[in-house]
Amino acid sequence: MPVRKTEIELDDGSKVLVRQASGREKIAIETRQARIYRNFRHYGDPLEWTTEQNEEFAAAVDEAGAGVDAQVEAWLPNCILTEGFDIDSLTSVEMYEILRWIRGDEDPEGAIPLEHSSE
Repeated sequence: MPVRKTEIELDDGSKVLVRQASGREKIAIETRQARIYRNFRHYGDPLEWTTEQNEEFAAAVDEAGAGVDAQVEAWLPNCILTEGFDIDSLTSVEMYEILRWIRGDEDPEGAIPLEHSSE
């Protein structure tokens, strides 16, 4: 599946051209996420985890350098294609919306299944 592009409208009505992260760009972070996920499989279905289990998992992902901060740093500068756009002008809501697009959250083929990663 090719890397897709779209325009995302910001809160002020302006638009920014964004592309999804390529597999090569995503693999390092997704591999770390998969490794952490496998360490938490004993908790069962993630949809049934307790708040404490979710917090423990999120902390482990952040600690491994695979959380939201790492994704923003690794992907936003390369995936926002609008020339001269200042990433620091984004609100946190706008940043999350763009990050969801970059990751392919809405795309069923946008991410590798964590339990089947090769690492």
